[in-house]
Amino acid sequence: MRTESIAEFVQATAAAVAAARLLRLGLARRQRALFTFLLSNALSLFVLSSLPTNSALYFWVYIACNFLNPLIAVYVVREMFGLTFDAYPGIRSAGRWTTYGLIGVALAASVVVSVMSWGGGRHGGSNLFYVEIVDRSVVMTLAVVILGILLFLSRYPLHLHRNTHVSTGFFSAVFLSEAAAMLIDNLSPRLYSYPTDLAQIAFGAVCFAAWGMMLQPQSDGVPAPVAFETVREHELLLELDSLNTLLTRVGRR
Repeated sequence: MRTESIAEFVQATAAAVAAARLLRLGLARRQRALFTFLLSNALSLFVLSSLPTNSALYFWVYIACNFLNPLIAVYVVREMFGLTFDAYPGIRSAGRWTTYGLIGVALAASVVVSVMSWGGGRHGGSNLFYVEIVDRSVVMTLAVVILGILLFLSRYPLHLHRNTHVSTGFFSAVFLSEAAAMLIDNLSPRLYSYPTDLAQIAFGAVCFAAWGMMLQPQSDGVPAPVAFETVREHELLLELDSLNTLLTRVGRR
């Protein structure tokens, strides 16, 4: 087996273990999108790692993954807004619609780039080139949205459950590493950097394994510990409430 195939198989196994942990702990129902993300990664990587890279089946599985993975990622980001801003419906709704708008702009920009390069240049005759343009545009856009969510989490004391922090944190790490690898690929002479992609696969495997290990049983019957807020935390929560109220009023108009 190729080194990359072995790495993909290891990453697929780690993703399957993390998905099984979500299911076993009863978290798959609350984190459906994250469970779908883990399961799709496990299945697609198992298939890709078992096929010759020069086969037609590998090509079509790769194309299918390029279409499905961005859709699943949008689903996950939508769920992340729900988990993170469960108590702030105004912010949650505004974040989702902003995400949809940014993705629409990214898709429009990718169509413009495709039309401008159609039939000419070094990659103009390759349909795969246009598929990659759309895929990487959506991934980069979602990376910006995820960074915005992480910025909120670092600024405001939202007191989320540990499992929410674990799942959203490791998904963000995996997705942002994929976005960084794509950016390096875009700057490479052949739009592909083997060492970068191999390093990203290894990093993703570590994240999936740690994701599964750090999840804990979540019982609704156990009362949450009392959190004593500092003056600064109280001010930040008031700021967040004001922003939520403003966005809720705007959304009703």
